[in-house]
Amino acid sequence: MNYTGYLHVEVANRQDRSIICNSFFDGILKITRPIYLSSQMPLLTLIHVGGGYVDGDSYKTEVVVHESASLALTTQASTKVYKSRGHGVTQEMDYRLLDHSELYVKQDSLILYKDADFTQYTNVHMSSSATFCYTDIVTPGWSEDGKLFQYEKVVSKMRIFVDGTLEVFDHLRLIPDEGIDKMMMLEGFTHLGTMFFVHQQVNEVIVEKIRHALIDESQSIRFGISMLSVKGLSIRILANSTHVIEKVFAVCEDLLRESTLNVEKIAWRKG
Repeated sequence: MNYTGYLHVEVANRQDRSIICNSFFDGILKITRPIYLSSQMPLLTLIHVGGGYVDGDSYKTEVVVHESASLALTTQASTKVYKSRGHGVTQEMDYRLLDHSELYVKQDSLILYKDADFTQYTNVHMSSSATFCYTDIVTPGWSEDGKLFQYEKVVSKMRIFVDGTLEVFDHLRLIPDEGIDKMMMLEGFTHLGTMFFVHQQVNEVIVEKIRHALIDESQSIRFGISMLSVKGLSIRILANSTHVIEKVFAVCEDLLRESTLNVEKIAWRKG
């Protein structure tokens, strides 16, 4: 299949340092040179050299983190999806985490403009000894008449396989024409944030720490935290701005890294 943008990255451990051992990109997806964090973990930034996603676009990202290696992956800017009612826009992300590896994925907001139709498939195949952290944010785009939620639909499917068994399946489906403000949907909020964290040391004590830490933010957000069927958790945030959700995710990430890995927060260098 010919993709509008394709990226393949592999990270390996060499003398206690994670290095990019293989990379290939094609089309309008590119990556920066790695920036090394204090933990000797490379930080890669994914760059979309086009002006945004348009009708008929398709993208695929493949990331392999080999045994005892680690990687932080982020985006350069928000993903903007424009009118795409004909064929829609599809994006597939495949992540493979081997024994004792770590992968942190921090995506900038997905902005859906009028008549946007976007579908994303995220597949994670990981060892039970690996660590996986993922965040994303869905927001409505600006329109000339000032009305929100004029996109066609957004669908996001997350599958997490642990030691070969499907343990997590999350299906997010937002269609404004079906009543996006109703109960169990956005309930009057405009922005939706999602976080997944899988690690062997996640337990109810950590979940309660996060709940307590987010009490001060509860006036401007609505949030829910759930334990997964494996050692891990998922968090959903409803808010009215990207900045608020990013702030909440930063608090959660700091607590999770401190509680499970006893290491400092990631310096994402985002502005």
